[in-house]
Amino acid sequence: MLKSFEDILTNMPDIASILNGHDRYWAHIHPSKKEELLAEHTVLVNSYAEKLVEAHHLDAVIDSLITEHVADWEDAAQCAVIIKQCFVGAIVFHDFGKINENFQLLRMQNYNGFTENKNILLKPSYGHSKLGAFLYSCYCIDSIFKQSISANSKKLLAAHCLLLSYSINQHHSPALFSVTENNSYLSGFKGIYESLRYYIQQYNWSLNDKSVIIVLDKMEDVWLRDIKERRAYKPFPFYTLIKLNFSLLTAADYLATHHYTTSSENGNEGETFDFGVFDKRERVEQIAAHLRLFKHNQAAFGKANSYCFEHPNIRSKDNLNKLREEMAVEVIQTIKENAGKRLFYLEAPTGSGKTNLSAIIATELLLTNPELNKIFYVFPFTTLITQTFGSLKESIGLKDNEIAELHSKAGLASKTDIKEEEDKDGLYADSKRDYIDHLFALYPVTLLSHVKFFDILKTNSKEANYLLHRIANSVVIIDELQSYNPNIWDKMLFFISEYAKHFNIRFVLMSATLPKISGLKIGTNNVPDFVDLLPNARKYITNPNFSQRVTFNFELFNLGKIEISRLADFVLEKSVAYATKHNNVKTIVEFIYKKSAANFFQHIQHTDTFQQIFLLSGTVLESRRKEIINYIKRSNSEENILLITTQVVEAGVDIDMDLGFKNVSLIDSDEQLAGRVNRNASKAACEVYLFKMDDAHILYGKDYRYKKTREEISSEIYQAILTGKDFSQLYEKVIGFIDESNKPLFKDSIMGYTDGLFHFDYPEVDRGFRIIEQESACVFVPLDLHLSIDGAKQSERDAIFSQSELDLLSQFDIYPNLENQISGLAIWSLYERLIERRIKHKKQAGSFDIQQKIDFKRLQSIMSKFTFSLMQFAKDYKELQLFGEEKYGYLYLHGWNEKRIEGKPYSYENGLNNEVFMTSNFI
Repeated sequence: MLKSFEDILTNMPDIASILNGHDRYWAHIHPSKKEELLAEHTVLVNSYAEKLVEAHHLDAVIDSLITEHVADWEDAAQCAVIIKQCFVGAIVFHDFGKINENFQLLRMQNYNGFTENKNILLKPSYGHSKLGAFLYSCYCIDSIFKQSISANSKKLLAAHCLLLSYSINQHHSPALFSVTENNSYLSGFKGIYESLRYYIQQYNWSLNDKSVIIVLDKMEDVWLRDIKERRAYKPFPFYTLIKLNFSLLTAADYLATHHYTTSSENGNEGETFDFGVFDKRERVEQIAAHLRLFKHNQAAFGKANSYCFEHPNIRSKDNLNKLREEMAVEVIQTIKENAGKRLFYLEAPTGSGKTNLSAIIATELLLTNPELNKIFYVFPFTTLITQTFGSLKESIGLKDNEIAELHSKAGLASKTDIKEEEDKDGLYADSKRDYIDHLFALYPVTLLSHVKFFDILKTNSKEANYLLHRIANSVVIIDELQSYNPNIWDKMLFFISEYAKHFNIRFVLMSATLPKISGLKIGTNNVPDFVDLLPNARKYITNPNFSQRVTFNFELFNLGKIEISRLADFVLEKSVAYATKHNNVKTIVEFIYKKSAANFFQHIQHTDTFQQIFLLSGTVLESRRKEIINYIKRSNSEENILLITTQVVEAGVDIDMDLGFKNVSLIDSDEQLAGRVNRNASKAACEVYLFKMDDAHILYGKDYRYKKTREEISSEIYQAILTGKDFSQLYEKVIGFIDESNKPLFKDSIMGYTDGLFHFDYPEVDRGFRIIEQESACVFVPLDLHLSIDGAKQSERDAIFSQSELDLLSQFDIYPNLENQISGLAIWSLYERLIERRIKHKKQAGSFDIQQKIDFKRLQSIMSKFTFSLMQFAKDYKELQLFGEEKYGYLYLHGWNEKRIEGKPYSYENGLNNEVFMTSNFI
């Protein structure tokens, strides 16, 4: 067993004891307080690193990565000890390079006896990160060569020491780059020892110069080659150990810097105490007990040990609830039998209450595994994040300071009570605290987007990597697995299984149409052991209470390609028939492209059949989308409603329609639309009609499911899959195709991908695993938006602008107009002002302006209310540019209200006007 992080830290060099004139050197300066000494900052960073390791139980994670990496070495046990010492040392030494006199003069404005050194071999001359990496490397290499181990082990350890020094070199850079391929970092150590020996002497170290010089001069050409060429090493452990070191170093450094800059002379207002974990067992027991009393969970938990499964087949509301109860019992039983396992599937039908089941899973895992202390929910759509946020908070009884949303549209959550409006200093201090909580996700339960989560696992970006240490010892629920493109399933499986093993994470993969990605024959040396939490899932999926909730009708499908006029007649005919029998009808018609949706809207909008006709696409602003959805949910029983939409409603939109019509695309997608029809399984004769109009190739041409469907799935099998809910018929073909594509002779195989890990090529690993392939453009529409969807605030769910957002705007003198609206022009003007302020600030040396970061983050959620995204196809985007200009990361649509022959290019009600963009296929 290796020594703990804390024990190793106590034996690390202390600047105050070893540095000549240590009290002359500054680490940070601030315009309104005394400078921070380098020795003080180093102690503070070490303290925060130690607290993070303790809070997230990282000693076991670090030990796991190291011991697996050195398992086949000849001096494995001793080498593991030394590598962990080097790991801790990289954090301790990170700012030792700030003794560079040019840094003190030019960055700190410290004139306390320093003279500029114009001959230093550093670029820039005031740099401290490269010098810190050099000092760390020299110290560690000298220590390694004094050990009683083989010469080969010494060489390997020295190479690993230099690789870990990369964390120090990059700790003020925006990202990790390639360490060993096409990178000057390693070669930059050759021949510099003599020129930098002076700085070693300032620390009073007695080093074996000969050993250190030999290592530095031969490192890149000789010893690192051995690491890259010896494929006996597994690619994951040391690659990830560097990422984890970078995460701990930069997080601890940021928290320590924030501590200094925001604390007063006599107080510790900037100190971080709460690291966002369930650190008390009583609290875990409380939330688990709260969930057990929630709705039908009480019966499920009460009978779990002696439950009699009835599995009723007759359709009724009571039987539907009975089945939900039975699924809960089965999940509880399976979890208890497999609590020590780390990989789980939850395949459950639409309407089964997956959110409640996932909450049961998460709390039971926390209860049975005391080292687990946080939960992450991962979603592909922000609407799902928002819905689940409210559901979880209610079902497991979470407090405001225990749960947060983490995505581009979310504002800064606050753990503090409501502030006094006149207490501006308090507001300022609290907003800084809120920003830190958000940046480091300091909440025990975090809901975040799939892009952000997988960025944590594989990206080289510093800001995303801040959170890597946080995911250790957590429960991670990944919902809507079918929404991920199959071309990344192998990489998902690789990372999920490796992180589960080394970071002690419990992954739960969920979907109503679950692809069993563990069936892939690649990605890991051992087949990942997934547990099916509903071993009898097929019984529920095919039960009439779920499978007959909606009937797929292939009458239109079998006609081949259909025209809009024929489709409109058919929709009207079926809607009238349903309304006649059931008093009213809610019909949804889904298209692949906005152009077809808009054309259909134009064709059918003057019919008398529907009292309300809505057009919903990706170009409609979030407030309008919310307005439409809430109207549909609250409509009275006398009203007929038609919703014309694109695929934005397939998941995460909580509506309950009676009839559905859909342009076929992917089988998973077709099933998702069916989930918006008879959602509560309380109605009869609800049907989904599939039709063929537009080809989905533009959207899904690179998706293996689309490819296999076109090549190997007949119309008869397609219909059978949807009717029988047996999606494995398609997934088995897709998995077989992926396995075939991953044979070693193929360039883009998983082995080719993991080469990036062997070579520590962080950008290439990031690029090779993209959650979203299409590049998108963000369009800002400067219209005026009401404060709530009905123009007057009725409840929190109706609000478009939160009170905290309005408070922020008031600080910049932006208020609602006489019609209770916020001006888009004013928001854009504020954004420009903040951009210009940031540009000016970057030119100022030695400053750390957290308030600037706070303002941008808080404004980000407000900006999102005025924006939509679209895929950046050249012709479409070029046409849209006629009405705007690219500026500061957006296409600013200043001509949105401009009238031409065809009309306005944009309207709040319907988004982009299809008539103006005749050649476009906006989605």
